Amino acid sequence: MPSRRTLALTCLRSLLLALAVVALVRATLLTSYRVSGTSMREALQDGDRILVCDARWLLDPPAVGDTVVALVEDEVLVKRVAGVPGDRIGMWQGVVLRNGQPVREAIPEGLDCRDSFPEVALAGDQYFLLGDHRRVSVDSRDFGPVSAGQLAGRVLLRIHGAAVSSVGALERAPR
Repeated sequence: MPSRRTLALTCLRSLLLALAVVALVRATLLTSYRVSGTSMREALQDGDRILVCDARWLLDPPAVGDTVVALVEDEVLVKRVAGVPGDRIGMWQGVVLRNGQPVREAIPEGLDCRDSFPEVALAGDQYFLLGDHRRVSVDSRDFGPVSAGQLAGRVLLRIHGAAVSSVGALERAPR
């Protein structure tokens, strides 16, 4: 039977190894950000912390509805993917049109807008990003589509106070 000292050293080594693995994963796969602003309200609140997977090779490419972090004009922005490579995106009086079809979104009254813009065809590496709080969001309506290289990662978790939750796709109203 091992001595207490041997057992303590084994536990300490295991703990140090576990901490090293966590630090390595954190340093190479995940980044934490603090949300500043209300452009993604209700999904994310000002002051929330988000955990972002920035290892592109680990996840599938972003899909419509995913929440991503993008680097645009020296700014770090959190937005929702409204269009993926190959899509055509437009807006008519606040209704997003994806490939000519209206997208029904459950954006709360007061966060929506009545903007219109002509259809944009997304190239093979472009994404169209929109904030959920359309009245205040600076997004692809302002700066255009972003390239895949501008996407820093996909938001995996939201930390709001002591609560941790996933950040799912914006709920869509039934068609």
